[in-house]
Amino acid sequence: MTDPVVVIGGGITGLAAAHQLQQSGGEFVLLEASPRVGGRIDGGRVGPLDVDSAADGFLARQPEMTELCREIGLGDRLVKPSGKRAFIWVDGALRPIPAPSVLGVPLDPDAVAESGIVSESGVQDLCRGLAALHPPLVDDTTVGAALRPVVGSEVFERLVDPLLGGINAGSADRMSIMAGAPQLASAAAIGGDMLANLSQQAGESARTPGPVFLGVEGGTQRIIEKLAARLDPHVSLNTPALGLRRSSRSWVVRTPAGEINASRVIIATPAPVTADLIAALCPESAGVLRELVYSSAVLLTFVIDKQRISNPLDGSGFLVPRDQGLLMTACSWSSSKWAHFDDGRHAVLRVSAGRTDDPRWLSMTEADIVSQLTDELALTVGLDGDPIVRVSEWREALPQYTPGHLQRVAAIEADLAANAPGVVATGAAFRGLGLPACVRQGRAAAA
Repeated sequence: MTDPVVVIGGGITGLAAAHQLQQSGGEFVLLEASPRVGGRIDGGRVGPLDVDSAADGFLARQPEMTELCREIGLGDRLVKPSGKRAFIWVDGALRPIPAPSVLGVPLDPDAVAESGIVSESGVQDLCRGLAALHPPLVDDTTVGAALRPVVGSEVFERLVDPLLGGINAGSADRMSIMAGAPQLASAAAIGGDMLANLSQQAGESARTPGPVFLGVEGGTQRIIEKLAARLDPHVSLNTPALGLRRSSRSWVVRTPAGEINASRVIIATPAPVTADLIAALCPESAGVLRELVYSSAVLLTFVIDKQRISNPLDGSGFLVPRDQGLLMTACSWSSSKWAHFDDGRHAVLRVSAGRTDDPRWLSMTEADIVSQLTDELALTVGLDGDPIVRVSEWREALPQYTPGHLQRVAAIEADLAANAPGVVATGAAFRGLGLPACVRQGRAAAA
């Protein structure tokens, strides 16, 4: 009898790996340390509505998540968002994000000037940067080092950083451009006229058929529910992997319930857990993983009668630059963005807070966080009333990709291949945070 493949970690990466193994007819066991699979992807009732407590959609033009949804029977429940415009909260007002743009980089200085988001001197810096010829990007660097000379500091801090830094509760001034913003990296690698390079990207994107984003009717938690049901006989909950060692047959995974012989091992856990599991096999790689910084964020879901908000919420939401002094970093108007969150009566607002350089919420009580963000919603969208609120804490949840990240990942992969053949480590700490990237990594590890 062939030993199974053991998948350690039941987040979306581990679930995708297990699904791939099931599709190919292989024997496998999935170990999850917590009482449920899905990792950060979850949801539940907030008053009268069932709302995601993590990602509520995914990039449609990276096909892995769409393909997975179709394979597990959710193809007919894929939905696209409203496509309504997004805003930036700047100087006491919500201002539309100027279009066109690529990952927050605006391509039309006139639209930036009309938006009121930056000063006249900021627009002039943008014009000069876009008109200049830039040397090609050769080595990995931060998004800030590559983009500030192109767009100017004011545009960078009020448009680029709130988007890119906000995605993973970090800072675009510390983010690897190759790992965190490959679209911008490819444009910078060409060099020369960055406006032309980015405009070509924007044109190609506009010509690509189909929506940019997709979601699942009922929320992304439906994906976890479907995968959990399909994989259930092979899943062991409340079963952490405590250790990993070689055996004459291949590998042995130690758990509280005993040891499991494994033909191969796929580790899809956060970097500190992965580091502990591979420390005896690849100590240098374990050390690199332990140095990876994670940021913490908190997501509050507000549900309130629409009549208690003065803003018409005609859009998808807004971002908040760090220089505005608010605790919140972003607010998604989910009931305007997704039809399945709109019951005709209630507004659903998902408010994020926390950055690597703004950990204020970590020292606040839950009541104080709710009070502060309720006050900020009163300021920004005119909320007046007592909402129903759910607080979802994401402590040490979001890995930060700094320059050289992909080279470090490649070195870890090579180290494992040489010194622990049959053991693969993967997941959000490696080659992408988004749902499609995690699914792609999980399936690749299984294959």
